Amino acid sequence: MSERTVIVSKDTVEHYGWGARCDGWILASGEDLLIIQERMPAGTAEVRHYHRRAKQFFSFCPAG
Repeated sequence: MSERTVIVSKDTVEHYGWGARCDGWILASGEDLLIIQERMPAGTAEVRHYHRRAKQFFSFCPAG
């Protein structure tokens, strides 16, 4: 059986809003993997929070 490659983008996946004006798009989700693309406009901030278990990678890509 062969695996099928699926190309995803924020235009084709689940979207959710968080905080005052922030957005998130779930690009991949599994038992031990969650990849989210987020948009945080200037002047917004995340509320401090904790995860019971997490592996996180942050990549910053400025626009404009």
